[in-house]
Amino acid sequence: MPTAEVTELRKLVGKLAFLLAFVYLLVLGGGLVTLASGTQVSVITWPLILLPGAAFAPAVINAVRLHRTPEPAQMKNLWRSCALYTVIGLMLLIATAIILNQVQP
Repeated sequence: MPTAEVTELRKLVGKLAFLLAFVYLLVLGGGLVTLASGTQVSVITWPLILLPGAAFAPAVINAVRLHRTPEPAQMKNLWRSCALYTVIGLMLLIATAIILNQVQP
């Protein structure tokens, strides 16, 4: 049986997933503001900006499950999956920002 510290560290991964998904939502909000202001953006911008959402959605779902489950075996699997999807989402978000910075004038 894992100790309380291990359980809290596993739940911390879920909290990090929530935080980074919120940052991603802020980026999406910035894109919507750019769209509403009438600024011209390239065609590649919107598919690229939606790409990290494909990783953050499962990360948040696993984070919710991670916080709700009391079973250590299930928690062990969920925190790994949550961490993996969170890292993938963060890498995609950074790559998207770099690509869009190169594409936009």
